[in-house]
Amino acid sequence: MKRTFVVTGANNGIGLETSRALAAQGNKVLLITRTEEKGQIAKQNILSTHPEADVEVYAGDMSLLGDMKKVAAAILEKHLVIDGLVNNVGTWMSDHVMTPEGIETVFATNHLSYFMMTHLLYPALRQSDHARVVNVASNAHSYGKINIEDPGYSKNYHGLRSNGQSKLANIYFTFEFHNRKPDEHVSVYAVSPGLVKTDIGLKHTSWLHNIAWKFRRRKGQTPAEGARTSVFCVSAPEAQGRSGLYWEYCQVKEVFKSARDPQLGKQLWALSEKMCGIEKYFGE
Repeated sequence: MKRTFVVTGANNGIGLETSRALAAQGNKVLLITRTEEKGQIAKQNILSTHPEADVEVYAGDMSLLGDMKKVAAAILEKHLVIDGLVNNVGTWMSDHVMTPEGIETVFATNHLSYFMMTHLLYPALRQSDHARVVNVASNAHSYGKINIEDPGYSKNYHGLRSNGQSKLANIYFTFEFHNRKPDEHVSVYAVSPGLVKTDIGLKHTSWLHNIAWKFRRRKGQTPAEGARTSVFCVSAPEAQGRSGLYWEYCQVKEVFKSARDPQLGKQLWALSEKMCGIEKYFGE
């Protein structure tokens, strides 16, 4: 039976390869990309290797709450049931940049998009027999610190600091979602793709960070290899129902000490609801 999956940040890197792998299984894959043009290029890329792929494109900036609402509404108008959501979109910035909505861009993209898109698509996720939400985190959560008072690090910004916080937030969101979800048949997973050869460290970075990323990524896996754990957690029978855990290389992994404060997870959830304007997260 064909399943329907949504992948954010699907136009290149891990997101593109996650989408390709899910399409290769015979599923319908909904690509969310920043622009229609990037989405169509990604779709053609997938069709070039899998001509029978069933792929749809939805364009929206995942750093903007307004765009997320429009994209989710378009998806829900056409799809009443969603079997899996892969929150994959991510960015890395050397400088402190605010979105037009007044939120720091890395926090908005890397964390709030995960929180908001899962909320917006939850009505369709809960209609699946076994829905799964995959949050692409990373071992960068080891050095992350959640700044509840100033999540944008406006007074002390650094690219590593904001990235570490966002990846730690992905894990706390996963744990807290698991604890709060009202539907047993909806599972949630945080995954580490490992070190992957992508361009994430080249797009909005200083010359020094640019050089550092080029050097570091040489030791990384291909994007297709980096996508394996996301694909496994969202689609493999062996992962069904194994909710609320952190995964790497398709196996459960212990989180670092930074992710073991349940009270901080509750504080982050409350902050995220406030920033997203959400009153009833699961729609009860």
